[in-house]
Amino acid sequence: MTLILDGDGLSVPTQQARVDRLAARLRSTFGPNLRTDAKSIAGQIVNIFCEELSLDDQALLAAYRSMDPDGAAGRQLDARVGLTGTVREGATSSAVEGLLTWSGLGTAPLGHRIRNEANQTIWELTSGAVTPSGPYPEAIAATYTCQQTGPVSAGAGTTWTVVDVVAGLDGFTNPTDDANLGQDRETDAETRRRRKVELFSQGQGPLVAIRSVVSKVDGVLSVRVYHNPTASPADSNGIPFKAFNVVVETDPPTPTPALQQAIAQAIWSALGAGGQAYGTDYTVTIVDSEGVNQQVSFDVVDEVDIVIELDLVTSTSENPITPNLSDIVAAQILAVALAEHEEVGRDVLALDYQGVVHDMLEAGSISGVDAVDVRLAIDPASPAAVAKLAIGARQKADFDSANISVTEV
Repeated sequence: MTLILDGDGLSVPTQQARVDRLAARLRSTFGPNLRTDAKSIAGQIVNIFCEELSLDDQALLAAYRSMDPDGAAGRQLDARVGLTGTVREGATSSAVEGLLTWSGLGTAPLGHRIRNEANQTIWELTSGAVTPSGPYPEAIAATYTCQQTGPVSAGAGTTWTVVDVVAGLDGFTNPTDDANLGQDRETDAETRRRRKVELFSQGQGPLVAIRSVVSKVDGVLSVRVYHNPTASPADSNGIPFKAFNVVVETDPPTPTPALQQAIAQAIWSALGAGGQAYGTDYTVTIVDSEGVNQQVSFDVVDEVDIVIELDLVTSTSENPITPNLSDIVAAQILAVALAEHEEVGRDVLALDYQGVVHDMLEAGSISGVDAVDVRLAIDPASPAAVAKLAIGARQKADFDSANISVTEV
């Protein structure tokens, strides 16, 4: 058997099939007495030659599979999905908001470095140069971004050390906010799934089409698109009749002028001939194909800090109580909230956190809990026993370890 390319695809022979075929041809040429077994010189040459051909076959098959995005990987996948406009999402870095404390005059320049003592990572000042004005001591808000990409953690109350010494600067603290975690470079599987969503988005309606186009903009982390098709003059979210409202989460959180322009251009390209791009945060002028100025508006996500208090009823339990139960439950609640509940417009439900404890009991990771009482609040309000916290269409719940309290009762 040789290479075959037909309607069924590309077929290659096995290495043994090549050996048998080549050995038979040698015997037919030089006579039936020619030795082609593995112990003969001719047989060893045949095996070496066919092994090399089989290695070439593997590379050829990989190249053939890479023509299909579902079979491609790595850079070949980037090239295939790029034909339909999909771009693999790159890695991003974690960022932490906190306070620079000063005892005198000085300036922390853009790029000023501090060290996270918990994991020995270096973080750079990215929110702009900071100069105190007094009186002292003075605390000024600042945002630092990790030099290392991926989900590098920095919980509330992390110990930081100043790497670049600045006159008058005492240090940096993040007393209440955990770092917003970065992400690793998108995997092949994730890229393939997103390509299919983007490729067929137009068939799913204008909302998905707009979200798909805007999501491709470099610097956009997430997109939600709302539409008011029925309520006049405006719906409960303030969106005018027949208008669209694009809500984006960006890196940096306050989009630069260039990023604002790119987002507006993407929105305009997806609107087609109709629809108003409504928003209250940013308005950008786009010149259409007829040379007419068009106003394109959009909003950015507003994070709200969520406070969670849990009482674990253990006093009536007949089962052994897990050591360090409160810490274990608090860590799991934070992990689940960060992974599943930080979505734009998603309400915060007390039932979610009762469910976390229930799942841990079912899995056997904890024991000794008979009931769970949950209290919730949007900081700085006091936690209360409510079924849910309403999160607006342009808001996203933000969960931090300092705002999660678990107590055994």
